[in-house]
Amino acid sequence: MALTDLSRCSAAARDRGEPLAGSAPVASRWLLVEHPGPWAKQPLETAPFAGRVGEEVEALCASFGGRSLLVRRPGRRPADVDQWHWWAVDTVRGTWVRGTWRTADDVLAAARSLGTELSASDTDADPMVLVCTQGTRDACCAVRGRPIVASLAREWPDEVWECTHLGGHRFAGTLLALPEGACYGYLDPRSAADVVRGHLDGRVDGAHLRGVTRWEPAVQAALARVVTDHGPAGLGDAVPGRVDAEGDVTRVEVEGSGPVPERVVVEVRTETVTDAALSCGAGPKPAVVHRTEVIGA
Repeated sequence: MALTDLSRCSAAARDRGEPLAGSAPVASRWLLVEHPGPWAKQPLETAPFAGRVGEEVEALCASFGGRSLLVRRPGRRPADVDQWHWWAVDTVRGTWVRGTWRTADDVLAAARSLGTELSASDTDADPMVLVCTQGTRDACCAVRGRPIVASLAREWPDEVWECTHLGGHRFAGTLLALPEGACYGYLDPRSAADVVRGHLDGRVDGAHLRGVTRWEPAVQAALARVVTDHGPAGLGDAVPGRVDAEGDVTRVEVEGSGPVPERVVVEVRTETVTDAALSCGAGPKPAVVHRTEVIGA
């Protein structure tokens, strides 16, 4: 497949310069379930979760402000494993609880743990870098994601995982860095390595930042704009203060530290565009984008 072919959604999005900021999935907590695959188009329709358990897991995650992902290590899948791991991650506190599962009901119990304090450990959660490679959702996720995950795994073998859909096929390659919940897009193997290296060192690459998942889209977009203008900076160097929304316009006061000014006011305008191919093989559909303008300091 030619990645420059504009019939491919990720190539078309790059060609039209569609903004990344504000496109990250919204979730303050994440349930990660290790599963070797293959993955169904809708991840929780993958055996053994299909049916009642998958529906209940999805409902539980939503009730706790969370979302779920299936994850696996890159490379050959072991055939003799009789149990797999799960993690429940709190992006606000940077903590997690984790365990193992053998049955679908074990995963349902893991989903219930999202409602706990998620601070069973006295130490912060270890870094995890999740790269979307789910070709059953969209070809771009696999074709762009797999070279990225293979390259990153050579440098960070303990941190890097493949994962199911992170939203926005057209932004492939995409990755999610936990426990912070920073989501990045428009990546290739070289830029992904730079992004991960900087992220692990506490320097966010605003040019590739889709958003931090614990914030709503307009706030994601405002923070990404400020980090792009004044970074590289740490995620904690730009945090939202007052947020005022009226119609399609949201005014976000960003409180800064480090390289970010003490106060920056960003106006975020939500627009619907109609010429966006949201996935490969599909015709144009309406899509929401977020345009930002700095209006004060």
